[in-house]
Amino acid sequence: MKILKKAYQYLRCKHIIKKNIFHREKYDDRNVLEQIIFPHILAYYNPKKILDIGRDDYQEFYNEFFKGRELWTMDIDVEREEFGSPNHHITDDVANVKKYFKENYFDFVLINGVLGWGLKGKTKIEKTFNNIFKIMKSGGVLIIGWNDFEDLKIFKPNTIEALKKFNKLKFPPLKTEEFECCNGDHKYSFYIK
Repeated sequence: MKILKKAYQYLRCKHIIKKNIFHREKYDDRNVLEQIIFPHILAYYNPKKILDIGRDDYQEFYNEFFKGRELWTMDIDVEREEFGSPNHHITDDVANVKKYFKENYFDFVLINGVLGWGLKGKTKIEKTFNNIFKIMKSGGVLIIGWNDFEDLKIFKPNTIEALKKFNKLKFPPLKTEEFECCNGDHKYSFYIK
């Protein structure tokens, strides 16, 4: 029965992708997220409560991946609310995430394209990841998608003290704790609480 559920999630994700996106290279950053990360998370971790931080127009269809689950989205920009979860979207700074949720709430948290852009400064970054740690359940998965541009001065995940509370996760389909995508400087770092 488990094998059928896992196969179903992979096929379901492929269907969602096929109707929403154009062709990309296999290890393009969005392709990695949509065709490798999401199906694996859904099939093997089966999260019931999800928090997706950072939204833009090309991510609106991500809501379909988590249909039938409690999906929360968060972005600091009020104009991006329309691309978030239709039922549970928060417009606020990610550093304030703890004020919206009780501890041990989420099974899966994705923060993609926020570090170094809307999330800057050591104090704010440490506060954010300390708060994310608090609102995640034990065994919950945290995935950080970040850009490693030379001209973008960011604190890389391995330099963030609050992330040391998590265990690094060797993500099975990619066989690594940190994956660099083919289209340059986008990376995914994997953690488990």
